[in-house]
Amino acid sequence: MNWKLIAAVIVGLITGVLLYFWTESVKNEQVAYAFMRLQPDRKVTRGQAITPDMLAEPVMLPESFGALAKLAVPAASAYQEWLKDRTAAADIPAGSVLLFQYFDDNDGGRLTTMIAPGKRALTLPVNAAAAVGHFVEPGSYVDIIGTVDEPVEPVAPAAPQPGTPGQAPAVPGQAPAVAGQPQAPAQPASPVEQMLKNYLTQYPGADENDVNAYRKQAQDYKLGISSRTRVVTRTFLQNVKVLAVGAATTAEGAITKANSTYNNVTVEVTPSEAEMLIFALGQSNGSLNMVLRNPADNSVEELPSINWTRM
Repeated sequence: MNWKLIAAVIVGLITGVLLYFWTESVKNEQVAYAFMRLQPDRKVTRGQAITPDMLAEPVMLPESFGALAKLAVPAASAYQEWLKDRTAAADIPAGSVLLFQYFDDNDGGRLTTMIAPGKRALTLPVNAAAAVGHFVEPGSYVDIIGTVDEPVEPVAPAAPQPGTPGQAPAVPGQAPAVAGQPQAPAQPASPVEQMLKNYLTQYPGADENDVNAYRKQAQDYKLGISSRTRVVTRTFLQNVKVLAVGAATTAEGAITKANSTYNNVTVEVTPSEAEMLIFALGQSNGSLNMVLRNPADNSVEELPSINWTRM
């Protein structure tokens, strides 16, 4: 074979390979994405919060940047919200492209900056079923539901049958009568004392056991305490924001292997709502369920509790 032909073939192959790589590089340069960066004269120190005025115009990084393009924070609205008031876990030089590694979801100060003024962060124990198969993630909105034993409205005490006739016990707070001595003016009776006085008037022969039993019933009735309960399922709160799942405070952090399963969820509530949920946890044996909402649905409805008569 002619050596000139061989040389021409080799040169053609090399030219083809170089043309292929050049074409691919051009295509990669044309596929570029916007990422956040700091102003040229603004640097961030560790523990400092990132604010919008620190950011410059987004920088365009081509797909050919490879790993860097995957590690940088995109300039999308969702990530702008993610970055809002986030504290740096390390010093960030001025003009730098922001990387996820500059921020630490486990930073103790991070969660506190996420809590809205007037709200509190409350951590609730959950399992996979209670957290919608672990699909609840930071930024989700949920309704919180539980099944509890609800007291039935107390009933006014019925007068028990009197025991062995005898001297009527003294009404609490009232001194016994002494012959030949004037009686001190009666003090205003409490509702329970008045009920007890009426009972002793009706049954002057009641013994001490009867009186004590009636007094206990009268006190429970006035306090709203009932010995009867019924099982109900109640929606305690609606449209509650999830701040963290496990130790993750971002959706990206929640899908890592370490955080893909979790046994607690931190929600944002008011102080009174926190009291309600802690009380509900105690009444529901520490188990509350979360119902995942569409992020565009922030409606709050009047929902009745459900029991066997309302199925």
